[in-house]
Amino acid sequence: MIKALKHVSIWIVISLVIQFGALYYVDKYYLRTETKFKISKMVTKAPQKEAISINIPADANKINASYDGKFISYCEGQSLKILDATSGQVKEVVPDKGNKILFYNWVSDRHRIMIAEEPEENSGKIQLKAYDAAKSIKNNINDNITWSSSSSTVDDIQISPATNLIYVKVKRNSYKSEIYENNVMNEVTKIDTTSSKIGNIRIIPNKDELIYEDLSSNRIVSTNDKVSMNFSNIQNPVILGADDDNDVFIGNQVNGLITNIYYGKTETPTSEWQSLVVPGGAEPDDLHVTEGGIIYKNDSLKGQVTALKTNQMTSYKGTLIKMTDKEILSQESGKLLTTDYK
Repeated sequence: MIKALKHVSIWIVISLVIQFGALYYVDKYYLRTETKFKISKMVTKAPQKEAISINIPADANKINASYDGKFISYCEGQSLKILDATSGQVKEVVPDKGNKILFYNWVSDRHRIMIAEEPEENSGKIQLKAYDAAKSIKNNINDNITWSSSSSTVDDIQISPATNLIYVKVKRNSYKSEIYENNVMNEVTKIDTTSSKIGNIRIIPNKDELIYEDLSSNRIVSTNDKVSMNFSNIQNPVILGADDDNDVFIGNQVNGLITNIYYGKTETPTSEWQSLVVPGGAEPDDLHVTEGGIIYKNDSLKGQVTALKTNQMTSYKGTLIKMTDKEILSQESGKLLTTDYK
């Protein structure tokens, strides 16, 4: 009898252990409402930009850069050189046989250059070329344009990526200039301007509209007949740029310096435009308007670039090459330096 009770007691204990173990598991794990995780934070450091060796000749001229600073361009002799700012590799854009390069300009948002070439044996004609800097390919746009004369030169080229319109400013002499439009069908039309004394020209990126400086009347004029821009408080207006929102930026030039900047849309009365003061003034070449509408001012003596709307300042080393939309390009001791805006 006693032996039987021992066996029963043992089985009761075993049963209780199993039940309590099962209940503990269900309560502790199966029905648990909170879960603990171990989280590891992954931190990726941005790669440091390394300066690369460059060799821009002392006699190089017409130095420029693509909108993002990935390519630097300059003229040397009769050829156009393209410097890859990442690798330091230099490629040469050779004019067509018997041609010489008159002028070039970068497309505002692409690694593409528009080039005006003149055949040496056929004076009075101009050929438009397009060069893709990323692919190193040059294509003909229009190779038989007779808008020129032997004494004329191309003074500016403006390109609209949205409409594929190309505007070319041809300077006849120191007193007379003309503007021509090359459309997608490569048809060339002379633009009717209010004066033959024309200063800077600028295409509005997302519109079929060009603005130009009428130097005879000190006015800014649009090719849109419905637009009239009259600035009562600007004696000498200067075109500074245009952004992707179709705002145009006009500076008030006093004694060679831009003291105030006014910006807005051409179809909006100028009295409703916004404005800002340029502290200490600035030469037009020391101002840069980005596609996003940011206005940068360069101070070469201090080696600083300031965003005028926010007063955010960025310092750079060496001699400024160009302020691009993405970064500041400068050179020091034969090295190309790139500095991101703050």
